[in-house]
Amino acid sequence: MVLLVVDTQKLITTEKLYNFDMFVSNVKTLIGKAREQQIEVIYIRHDDGENGDLIKGTEGFEIYEGFKPVEGEQIFDKKVNSPF
Repeated sequence: MVLLVVDTQKLITTEKLYNFDMFVSNVKTLIGKAREQQIEVIYIRHDDGENGDLIKGTEGFEIYEGFKPVEGEQIFDKKVNSPF
């Protein structure tokens, strides 16, 4: 079993998000329960590429602080228009 945490980057996970507080609470709960049960947590980050706002190396690209991965948890980057 695995928990995928997808597109929870700083630029996306802001108070402008619909039901922000509930979203943050629910994601934190899911991550916490997965860790308690020793279920692998994997993070997926969206990369817009060179002309977008979500670009690898920028602050907004990083995972939202409240969901920060712990040592050993993997992060994979998915690039827009990439065959992979």
